[in-house]
Amino acid sequence: MTSALMRFSIPATAQSRVRQLVEATNARAAVHHLSAYTLDFSEPFLANYRDLDGRVIGKRPTVTVSISGDVPRHQGWTVIARLDHDEEGETITSLFPGLPEQDAEVARQYRAIENFCHGCAVARHRTATYLARHENGEIKQLGTTCVEPYTGLPIKGLQALWRFGTLKDSDWDGNEGGIPADLRVPVIEVLRVTAAIVTMDGRFYSRSEQWKDTAPTADTVETYFFGRNAPMDWRAAIDADPDAPSTAAAVREWAVQGYGSLSDYRHKVGQLAKGETVDPRHLPTLVSAIAGWYRDQEKEAAERAAQNSRPQGTVGERITTTATVTTVIELEGRTYGYQTQRRRLVKFQDPQGNVFVWFSSAGTVPDQGDEVELTGTVKDHSIYGETAQTVLTRCRVAAREPAAA
Repeated sequence: MTSALMRFSIPATAQSRVRQLVEATNARAAVHHLSAYTLDFSEPFLANYRDLDGRVIGKRPTVTVSISGDVPRHQGWTVIARLDHDEEGETITSLFPGLPEQDAEVARQYRAIENFCHGCAVARHRTATYLARHENGEIKQLGTTCVEPYTGLPIKGLQALWRFGTLKDSDWDGNEGGIPADLRVPVIEVLRVTAAIVTMDGRFYSRSEQWKDTAPTADTVETYFFGRNAPMDWRAAIDADPDAPSTAAAVREWAVQGYGSLSDYRHKVGQLAKGETVDPRHLPTLVSAIAGWYRDQEKEAAERAAQNSRPQGTVGERITTTATVTTVIELEGRTYGYQTQRRRLVKFQDPQGNVFVWFSSAGTVPDQGDEVELTGTVKDHSIYGETAQTVLTRCRVAAREPAAA
């Protein structure tokens, strides 16, 4: 017997559908007394997934399918190909599924005779004929109704087995053109793209800041990976950032260090960063790791600079300085009659590392990270931990004007 072997890859989620199709095909072939084919799946592995433009956007669990069996033979005859004849006189050769290469080459070299059958020798219009080969090398082109009388092989059983040849090229995604539900995106790629986008935008934007003109960073990262209409030159600019890979590696190391932390957020980010790939639905959480990493970097830098903090001005003096907001803490409000006054502790740090403290009852205060021009009256000089602080009152805070080019 000549053995047939078909091997191809499919998404791991399609295994049950392939199994059902193979079982149904075997059942139909068995009706015509043809041997069943065996089916085997490999262990799942991650394979590249490409979008409609051929760009790799992630990976998905994949398995290799192996379908094997015996090519049907009777009295030395095997059917090795189907010849489809179109209206323009062209012939398309379809090999019997899993046909060995030596038989496949014979079928490819055969010069088909349109509308001809060696069995009945009747010339009439035929949309398809079959190529039969004897073990002695003889080849016959046969019409559909002549295959079984001439070779002894059941044409309907052969047509059933021919379905195996369509499995390889079938669309197993089942996602109607969207992103596959089992798609995975490489963690280091997500962090690299995030680092480049943060550099491009000038800072990280959370989804709670959607009222601002810039899109949230997580949305921009999703557009890079999944946006079909994203400009190619925009993606190219992100990919060209030379510092993004090293930043991504540092952020991942920082995130992994938080795995097992008492903080649910740090633990979750660490769990995501430990993996090689991430589910797209968890991408916003992973993207936010870069904001945490930057905060820690700024905090460490501020703490180092604060070691040089010195008391500024004299009590009662009105002073002005440029500074960055390092801390905003909500304090217990003060109640006056039926009204409660909101109070917050705001800390600033100037470029020399000097620390300023303001206990604010103002309606609005700057956000952490804002660079401002701070004017206030020196109320006190204090020590917090080992850091000298200048306590201010009656403060006026203005957004810092960007330096002239």
